[in-house]
Amino acid sequence: MPTRFQEIWDRDELTPDPGLTAWVVNPGQRFVVDDGVLALYPALRVLVTPSTGRNHVDARACASRGLSLLSLLDDRGGLEEIAASAEFTFLLLLNTLRRLDVATREVSDRRWRHREDLLRGHELSGKLVGLVGLGRIGRRLARYCAAFGARVVYHDPYVTEAALAARPLEVLFEECDAVCVCCALTAESERMITESLLARLKPGACLINTARGEVVDEKALVAVLAARPDLRVGLDVLGGEVTDSHLASPLLALHDAGRIVITPHIAGATVESQTRAARIALGLLRRHEARCRS
Repeated sequence: MPTRFQEIWDRDELTPDPGLTAWVVNPGQRFVVDDGVLALYPALRVLVTPSTGRNHVDARACASRGLSLLSLLDDRGGLEEIAASAEFTFLLLLNTLRRLDVATREVSDRRWRHREDLLRGHELSGKLVGLVGLGRIGRRLARYCAAFGARVVYHDPYVTEAALAARPLEVLFEECDAVCVCCALTAESERMITESLLARLKPGACLINTARGEVVDEKALVAVLAARPDLRVGLDVLGGEVTDSHLASPLLALHDAGRIVITPHIAGATVESQTRAARIALGLLRRHEARCRS
């Protein structure tokens, strides 16, 4: 089975291939695999994305062509071994509390505790952390926070976890010192974090999003941040990444001004996680091929 492994970032890089039957899709690409793209590969039978998110692939277009669309979610056991996104979410949380990015920038500007008011952060210990989503990433994050002495609550209508307290989303935003968004992007969760919710954040609260930019109403976030200089935000994702429109986000201006921290969707970008994801993707292809032969 010929399989495409080269990295494809832009739609303009695609060339027709009438013999391609399987495609490992780059989850970091800047276009959606839609019907127009699929038309370039008439022999295609299966797509695999080595990621949990699938918003860079048009599932309906795949289904209409009879294509199998597989992701890391199709190997839950292997997926549980990948820790990178949870670790990075925790890193963003700690950075937002302790202002590591501000401290390194101060040193670059040849200042050494000259402006300690800027550098004085907060401890995670004793804080209440709210998790929006208690899947693989949320469960790991709960353990990390507990190890640092933080209390954890969660909101997830599809999960019951006896060891943690569940909260309605509105209550979670009102009560928590930090809110970490780590849920999947679905039709239900798209723009789930509204202006009303953001306005409920308690004074000095942190908001971390490593899920997908589309889970948060970004225009509302800009508006709330304009009115609330006390809030601290760490983002690894922006809306519109798959169409390359995210670089026009007004949130980037707030990052440039030092108001918030934005990283370029690198939560899963470790050697270990990408190696494991590639192995899972190949395993999914092998199993698909075996099923087709049987």
